[in-house]
Amino acid sequence: MKGLAVRILLLATLALVVGTGTGGAHEERLLVGRVEAIEPARKLIVLIDATGGARRRLEVNPETEVIACRRGAGLGVLPVGALVRVKYLERAGASSEATSILLLTTRRDADARR
Repeated sequence: MKGLAVRILLLATLALVVGTGTGGAHEERLLVGRVEAIEPARKLIVLIDATGGARRRLEVNPETEVIACRRGAGLGVLPVGALVRVKYLERAGASSEATSILLLTTRRDADARR
């Protein structure tokens, strides 16, 4: 009887590990960085991380929320060089997908403050 309980416990543990190991887990992340490129035809935005300088490519789609105070909406309001905060989903084995982009400052705004 004891041996059966141990086997059941081991099988349950194995099923838990396999079930959560490589599943379609999505992890929401936050990134602050500068816009390096916007490629609407490829549904892509390329950012340079403000803290580490790493280059990050994120997918964008019509559901991606773009927030810019006193400006229109959509990727068209994001100039190259703008500082943005991006929420994105990191998916195991797939491209990262931007869920929202907040325009913090444009390069022109930063230059005007100097």
